[in-house]
Amino acid sequence: MTRRAIAIGIVCVLLIAVATPYTDLVVQGTWLGLTSFPISAFFVLIVLAGALNVIPRAFGVGLATAELLAIYSMALVAAGIPSFGLTGLLIPYMAGPFYFATPENGWSETLWPLLPEWVHPPPGPTVEHLYEGLRPGMPIPWGEWVVPLAAWTVLVAGVYAVFFCLTALLRRRWVDQERLVFPLIQLPLEVADYESARAVLPGLLKSRLMWLLFAVPFIIHAVNGLHSYFPAIPDINVHQISLDSAITERPWTAIRPLRLRVLFSIIGLAFILPAELSLSLWVFYWFFLVQQVIGQALGAPMSSVQAYPVRRFVAHQMIGGILCFLVLGLTAARKHLADIWAHARVPLTGASPPASSDRREPLPYAVAVWGALGALGLIVAWGVAAGASWPVTLVLFVLYFAVQIVATRLVCEGGMLYVQHPYRPLNLVLAAVGTGALAPRTIAITALFDHLWMLDNRSPLMPSLMQSMRIADDGGIDRRRLFGMLGVSVGLAVVVSYVAYLRLMYVHGGTSLNTWFTSYYTRNLYCTWTDHLVTNGEPPQPAAFATMSVGAATMWALVALHRTCIWWPLHPIGYLMGASWPMLNYWFPIMIGWLCKSTIVRFGGHRIYRRALPGFLGLIFGEFFSAGLWSVVDLIAGVRGHQIFSF
Repeated sequence: MTRRAIAIGIVCVLLIAVATPYTDLVVQGTWLGLTSFPISAFFVLIVLAGALNVIPRAFGVGLATAELLAIYSMALVAAGIPSFGLTGLLIPYMAGPFYFATPENGWSETLWPLLPEWVHPPPGPTVEHLYEGLRPGMPIPWGEWVVPLAAWTVLVAGVYAVFFCLTALLRRRWVDQERLVFPLIQLPLEVADYESARAVLPGLLKSRLMWLLFAVPFIIHAVNGLHSYFPAIPDINVHQISLDSAITERPWTAIRPLRLRVLFSIIGLAFILPAELSLSLWVFYWFFLVQQVIGQALGAPMSSVQAYPVRRFVAHQMIGGILCFLVLGLTAARKHLADIWAHARVPLTGASPPASSDRREPLPYAVAVWGALGALGLIVAWGVAAGASWPVTLVLFVLYFAVQIVATRLVCEGGMLYVQHPYRPLNLVLAAVGTGALAPRTIAITALFDHLWMLDNRSPLMPSLMQSMRIADDGGIDRRRLFGMLGVSVGLAVVVSYVAYLRLMYVHGGTSLNTWFTSYYTRNLYCTWTDHLVTNGEPPQPAAFATMSVGAATMWALVALHRTCIWWPLHPIGYLMGASWPMLNYWFPIMIGWLCKSTIVRFGGHRIYRRALPGFLGLIFGEFFSAGLWSVVDLIAGVRGHQIFSF
């Protein structure tokens, strides 16, 4: 990594940390920081490679491929933090319970006593002005936020440290040994790839087929963008076509909500995936919908999990499959894990290092193992200090990191933009012991952990870290040096986004900004659910574990069939995604991408597929570029609420 790449990367991280809160809260347009392939990071790469780098390369001083990829990696890990990854949820969770408390809901009696003073700003004017805005001449009360934000940053550091360590421990297994596909980095790699040292444009930008299919989403989103400015121009609805009004008879109503979305970027990503994987994603989505129809026909309970339109028995199967998939994956990696332990125990025993070297890994294995355990200890200590039970905190976060390993695998192998598992670690704990076995403060604090880290995880850090390590290999970048700069990027994004978010809320008033961020999660989800758990409680649900066992057994069978039977057409990843929120939105474009690829390969062979690939990359390019471009236009023009597409 060169010094100028580091400097440019830091500037890009700072811009993202400031701009993302503004687009989320004020512009209220497309969410630029979401997913493991965030629009903001890719737009930065497009602007650099396709515009700002052209003239410097013509004079032989432009950024090389490795520099562009290093900058993209720094932007990639930072992109989600100002949004759903951390700050966009944390600050409302800290203040919302105190602003939205009323005599009717009684949260001042049920919730306030359970939250220690050092995890939130002081109730009163500090919170009121956050949501209602400061009067002219009033200063932002930065001092009131120093202690609670510093306290939360300690927890954030612990969680992120575990992610860095897990990435270092799993990189060799997934990248070198299993050679996962990493679909989400294929387009960034192409955009940064030059055919020669003298080339001024990346090779992909010279492809006529790429530009031809690029034009499809670009023109459609341009028409819809102009419709936002000039309503007389008709729009082209590719955003969301609901089929619910056509489904009115029982038991078919069990498949609602059902929608068609023509997301060109998802079509392009599905085209990159192995055909068996893209087939499995939409087939298993319908597999679970059929279960719902049968269940409703038989009169089975059709309740949904908290916060998601996912039936409980479907969510139970998914989490059972996830945990089984993790165990099977760790079993298959036992030689790699034994090698890791051989390195980790050297500092304890003084034994000779094993023959295999970890010098080129992002972190030495000993540092990664003991660092992860130390960070986990820090997390548990934080929970105890806040008033939560240490066994519950430990179990909660061990399950969380276990689920995140699987989610990261789904991103790196399956190309999922994001993964949301509707049945979360806290649901598992409550199903096992119920609320009666937990103290009220343990419930309040663990529910806060759950809602901040586990509920809506559309901007996770670990997939971005793992993708960056694969990018380092393709770009010839030193892993350890890049890993260090990724840590710097994350730290800068956290601190700067704190400042940017608070400033926007105090200047504009949170109630006048995007209430999805400022109000919905804290009032409608955290406070309401936590009050229910503390006041009414929930009993243990031993029957849930029977359904989870069905999911685990199904996953074991699917993995066995996938590994041993060449003729078996379905991939286990499809079952893990199930009928989750991402699949509800993406099943249709994934099916279109699968159909395009299967047809081309069947009738034209792999040679024609390779020739068609730049065109489908153009679909991704065109949609993501349109989202970034219109976000800039809307920001300048002051238009609010214009979304290219949502996640």
